Amino acid sequence: MKNLKAKAVCVMLSASMAAMGLTGCGSDNVDGTKTAVTVNDESITLGQANFMLRYQQATMYNYYSKMYSMYGMQMPSEMYDKEGDDGKTTGETFKEQSLDTIEKELLMRQHAEEYGISLTDEEKQQAKEAAQAFADKNGDDVMKKLHATVEDIQDALELYVIQTKIYDPIIANVDTEVSDEEAKQTSISYITVSTAGTEKDDDGKTIDLTDEEKAAKKEIAQRFLDLLKESEDPAAASFTDLRKELNDQLNAENTADSTDSADGSDESSSSSDASDTSASDASSASTSSSSASDSSSEVSYLTSSETSFGTGSEKDDDDTCSLGDKVAEEAAKLKDGEYYDGVIEGDDAYYVIRVDKAFDEDKTESRRQTIISNRKSDKYNDTLDGWVKESDIKVASNWKKLEVTDADLYTMTVDSASTDSTDGTTTDSTTTDSTATDSTATDSTTSDSTTSGSTETTSTSSTGTASTSSSTAE
Repeated sequence: MKNLKAKAVCVMLSASMAAMGLTGCGSDNVDGTKTAVTVNDESITLGQANFMLRYQQATMYNYYSKMYSMYGMQMPSEMYDKEGDDGKTTGETFKEQSLDTIEKELLMRQHAEEYGISLTDEEKQQAKEAAQAFADKNGDDVMKKLHATVEDIQDALELYVIQTKIYDPIIANVDTEVSDEEAKQTSISYITVSTAGTEKDDDGKTIDLTDEEKAAKKEIAQRFLDLLKESEDPAAASFTDLRKELNDQLNAENTADSTDSADGSDESSSSSDASDTSASDASSASTSSSSASDSSSEVSYLTSSETSFGTGSEKDDDDTCSLGDKVAEEAAKLKDGEYYDGVIEGDDAYYVIRVDKAFDEDKTESRRQTIISNRKSDKYNDTLDGWVKESDIKVASNWKKLEVTDADLYTMTVDSASTDSTDGTTTDSTTTDSTATDSTATDSTTSDSTTSGSTETTSTSSTGTASTSSSTAE
């Protein structure tokens, strides 16, 4: 455990020895020596608070830059100046969240002794050297723009180190026993026939389907259910293959109907006088060509998917069945390989479902770990929130002088640094820049066309909603 913590501290300090890329002129009317915020009897300067704010800002910008790059997309031109429904810009909201993070990091230092946490002389020296390296690498221009001193940065780094060390003691007594009944996950295959309207009225509002249109949609779902029943082994039949089979049938029927309509038009035109024959033939030829063109563009009448959701006793919003309560209710009654003998109506779709695994061991184990992670996060965040409520926190008017806008951007490039691994070998930390790519979490739902289902998430700890710099540091 000590080696792991030491490694986390080294990685954090290495990440702090970064070159900041800055655009814009910043604020000239800022005195970095003034007080920014006081938590109980401890204050930090505006220079230190500004460094911590910009560190988080640069970290967040780099994260989104990597994410957009991974998907081949351009970064939005308006990132911080966009106004939300609450009337605040994204930059203003981010600044509020960053202040919350700073306050909690100060509180962690104030409560560190309660958990037997302190900084070693080596860690203090590392923070000092990292702060000086940051100042040397970035130069006077960046330091002046940050309105920060080397001492400001050193103190910020020491706060980050304490954060990495205090998490485990805070969550040490969390109950990590989670029964199968609490974590139980059920996996199903299902098809969806959407009943959501696609047309708009003059006011731009979506027009609901008529009862006749909904009945036609339900008939499609019923036909799929019939195919499933008639299959050689309904318990193992591929919903993807059956969906394609039915979809091909429906497209063929649609093509046949179009052809019949065109033939009717031909017969009508043949009974007209000779003077209209030429025009009628041209119209008929055009109709036939349109029909052939339509038949080559296949319509998707239904989709097939797989998903899992919680059927245990400990569920939260991200573990419910996104297909609706009726689907979850009926699925809970079925055993492995059994299908619900009927069409289930949801809010905006009809469903046919089959339970593949009433108790999915792999998904249940994954959910078990998520529950444990959530408990730890809840304990950690509740502890910090409790400290905030019982503390005397004063934000100085100087804090208002700092702004987060698109005209004043901060990015960051992290140097490659050697760190000791837990097994004693030496490894290189990852070099990061604004063009690198990053992986993002995906949900557990798989789909051959449209995905709809619960998302499996793993909670991570943070000092607050915007503690991006802290996660980078760790």
